Amino acid sequence: MTVAADVQLARILDAGSPSGAFFLHGDAVRLRDEAARELIEAALDPATKDFNYDIFRGDDLDPEELAGALAMPPMMAERRVVALFDAQKLPPRTRKTVAAALDALPSDLVFVITATIPKGSRAAFYRMLADRCRTIEWTAPRESELPGWCIARAHARHGFELAGEAAQALAAAIGSDLSLLDSELGKLAAARRGGSVDLRTVRALVPKSRRIDRWTWLDLVAARRYRKALRTLDGVLTGERGVALVAGLIEQHLFLGIALAEGASGVGRVLRDTGRGYLGWKARSYAAQAKSWEEGQLSLALRAMSRADRRLKTGGGDRAVLEELLLSLGQLPDGAQ
Repeated sequence: MTVAADVQLARILDAGSPSGAFFLHGDAVRLRDEAARELIEAALDPATKDFNYDIFRGDDLDPEELAGALAMPPMMAERRVVALFDAQKLPPRTRKTVAAALDALPSDLVFVITATIPKGSRAAFYRMLADRCRTIEWTAPRESELPGWCIARAHARHGFELAGEAAQALAAAIGSDLSLLDSELGKLAAARRGGSVDLRTVRALVPKSRRIDRWTWLDLVAARRYRKALRTLDGVLTGERGVALVAGLIEQHLFLGIALAEGASGVGRVLRDTGRGYLGWKARSYAAQAKSWEEGQLSLALRAMSRADRRLKTGGGDRAVLEELLLSLGQLPDGAQ
């Protein structure tokens, strides 16, 4: 995921001037290539950059020219840099040139390679790159983790604090295109007043931001505010499928069970252990929501959600199934109405 990739990149840059070969891949092209440029700038001496930097693209590349650039020693500097963008577009002959260069890479050369690996590809070329280079992958987080990604990215890359509700609204409006999300974060950074951005700012500046988003709606149900969840159901269904909402409810209520047993710290530990650090910002809200529940009630709720999930997957209407689910949850003992 891209936050993990950002952490890897930061560690490399913090360690000093980069050296060796780097393979950066993933579907978040804008973020991936931005990271490649950071590596390149960190490796080069600005005073001699013009003499020690060669850039190539996979769709317009002469293999002899690439081989010559890789064999050239640095001029008046400790190292030189060769960058190869979009390596997935290389023909077989040029891929062999890259492999040969990695087999005998000079210590004074930094070789930065980027690629978008085709889905389902088993090409040995990509395995070779991953084996012989320091590899960082920029992939999209799961949908449930997008607000957490926005919060982390806003802080790490754009220097501001994004409120949780604002992050949820932004993710709901833009979706999982990380490059577009990052562009919107840049816009929010330029327009903010002070060090933070709230929900009102996102609604004012981000196109298509809605009054109700999936994460806010999931929180309503988790907090047992079923009447409001019913009133806002049509709004959330304009951008979400019923089966995705129920899957989100099941996951959130499982975390409520952890919060009930172990508190916010337990939720945070499980999130870290399962690679879901993006949701760490929600640990306290899960703990607060868990106070409205008892263990037996959560078990009954999860059974009801599982039944709703089966119905939705066998053709049940989204609105009807979700309405029935909310009404049944409202009948649980001590359920807030």
